[in-house]
Amino acid sequence: MSRMKSGAFAFACAVFLMSLTPAFAEDKTGVIYRCDDGKGVTASFLTATNEALITTDGQSFRLPQGLSGSGARYTDGTVLFWIKGNDAQLEVPGRSTSCHVQ
Repeated sequence: MSRMKSGAFAFACAVFLMSLTPAFAEDKTGVIYRCDDGKGVTASFLTATNEALITTDGQSFRLPQGLSGSGARYTDGTVLFWIKGNDAQLEVPGRSTSCHVQ
């Protein structure tokens, strides 16, 4: 293999490996919250994409992280999941409740 081809191959391998790195970042999965309205929420936090996967009341939502002055705020404009410490606020159409880590 010529020197230029081996350099291009090494570069392509490095780019590929760098693209995999975020997938192995410390994601937090399966955090269980109990809400004041008696229902539960399971949340998984994906650091590679800055998203939260929220499941509650038979529905699942993939929420991008938004700006927050305090805590971590995830919203798609319709559903909001805002975490501060072990507490969270969940807002879905027709439902607004406080939740707490179990």
